[in-house]
Amino acid sequence: MKIVDWNLEWMNKWFSGNARPRWGSNELSADEARTCARKAASVIDALAPDLLCLQEGPSAEAEMALFLDEFLSDADGPRFEALIGSDGGAQKLYVLRRRDGLVRAVERASDAATLALTEPWAADVNGDMLLEGYDFTRLPLVVDIDPVGGAPVRVVVLHTKSKYVHGGEALWRDPVRRQEFVVAALLARRRISAEGFRLRAYLDTLVTDDPAARIVVTGDWNDGPGTDFFERSYLTHNVADIVLGSTFTPELIFRHPLLAHVPPAALFTARFDDFVDEVPDRPLLLDHFAISPGLAPWVQAAGIAHDAYEAELDGSGAARTQRPSDHRPIWVELSKPLTG
Repeated sequence: MKIVDWNLEWMNKWFSGNARPRWGSNELSADEARTCARKAASVIDALAPDLLCLQEGPSAEAEMALFLDEFLSDADGPRFEALIGSDGGAQKLYVLRRRDGLVRAVERASDAATLALTEPWAADVNGDMLLEGYDFTRLPLVVDIDPVGGAPVRVVVLHTKSKYVHGGEALWRDPVRRQEFVVAALLARRRISAEGFRLRAYLDTLVTDDPAARIVVTGDWNDGPGTDFFERSYLTHNVADIVLGSTFTPELIFRHPLLAHVPPAALFTARFDDFVDEVPDRPLLLDHFAISPGLAPWVQAAGIAHDAYEAELDGSGAARTQRPSDHRPIWVELSKPLTG
């Protein structure tokens, strides 16, 4: 069974009309939107996922259906059926099941621990030393899948708060206004940390209750290996480390299959100019898989879809119509877990 995860860069800008969708928006003409969609569909076809997890999906299911109908269909209709996340505004989470693939069924998880993710929790996200109610920027999309010939697997799709600060580079380079950027950047990172800790508590509950639990966590975590300026200097957290688990509870640590299967030079899913650490075109691993201890032995392979992605690049890829997305997809293949 192959699971692919992809942040598909503002799909919402491909469409207008919501429930009565049409191609094009204030950002992209209809032809430009179709160009982006065609590139994305080519990458998806090349990867042939049984389950496709998406971030930054359109706000309306009808818009996703338009994409599937026009670009991912054959004589029998759309090759995928879609399930949309419950919130996220113009950047929805989606899980898509390939109809002729190795996932028989997908349904939203409805156990008590998963439903509790919708509830606010106490956190100090603004650094004022006061605990206040906080909830996820985008509630994780949690589904239980039924693989053909295998045991059920839970998939958790996470898209944390973005680190982006509007006009951030100009603020950072202005000595008078740099502190404005620092304050905004720290607020974003504290929010990401809060979301990471809450998700980790949820995972601890699942694996403590069932050490053999078969769980895949994936998505754009807006964080990756190493420590950036704010983690080094302002003591914020590396969120990927939080989600994977603590070395003091090794029986609860989730495995990161990309680290074991992708060469270090290829271990990135996005490239951005880092004006804080002054690294232009910095390669960043922002998109992840975390595999529970009970499922880790069944990982067969994993990778980052550089070849499929780069096949759809035109020129530098700087313009939106020259690239399928600003992130590269990641994938993992699982063999059939024993039913126990």
